[in-house]
Amino acid sequence: MSFQGRVIAVTGASTGIGLALAAYLGKSGATVLAGARHVPAQSLTGVTFQALDVQDAESTRAFCSRAAQMQVDAFISNAGIGCFGEIETISDAQYRNVMDTNVLGLIHCAQAMAPHFRSRHEAGLHSRLVVVTSDVSARTFAGGALYTASKYAQRAICQSLAYEGQAYGLHVTEIRPGMVDTHFNGGLPGDPSRQLHLQPDDVVSAVAYALSVPGHVRVDEILLHPVVQPVTF
Repeated sequence: MSFQGRVIAVTGASTGIGLALAAYLGKSGATVLAGARHVPAQSLTGVTFQALDVQDAESTRAFCSRAAQMQVDAFISNAGIGCFGEIETISDAQYRNVMDTNVLGLIHCAQAMAPHFRSRHEAGLHSRLVVVTSDVSARTFAGGALYTASKYAQRAICQSLAYEGQAYGLHVTEIRPGMVDTHFNGGLPGDPSRQLHLQPDDVVSAVAYALSVPGHVRVDEILLHPVVQPVTF
């Protein structure tokens, strides 16, 4: 799939899905601005990295300002963290860390990009916001209260933005992957126990589809799972 001439921003690009997205889009012809807490040492074709902490409003505004200057037509909100444990074990610090990254971070990005999306709409152009959440944005399990609550909240934000965005040409898509073979939650990619997990490139393909549909189409969500998936993380 060619993204020649497209300009796309990606958050959470240190490792895993975000890094795979940046690499794929750059190789496919896009100009990519990739935000990462820990900027990778390697260079990628078509990709410029910028330090980004979505919890921090100033850091997010700086990233989004550069994205607007580059005239991005699509923004992929992928930054996220997980924390698991029974409700009685959740600390205030854990709550803030998860909610400030997954929920407030998405709000920071949407707020900072809105003026750019509006200016594109005034010029007769539409924009796309793709948010990588999880299949648990509509389910939960024992030990998953904090993480799934953050994903439910992200889902609500996506759906609200889809309505609000109609006023300024913004098309919003939620990508809801099941188990993915990444470093998420301390995982080890390639571990034999993960052989049936989705791969980052599977999620990349879903995002690429959402970014490539015609301008009159809005893909509300894409839910994808490995053929066999445990009930919990």
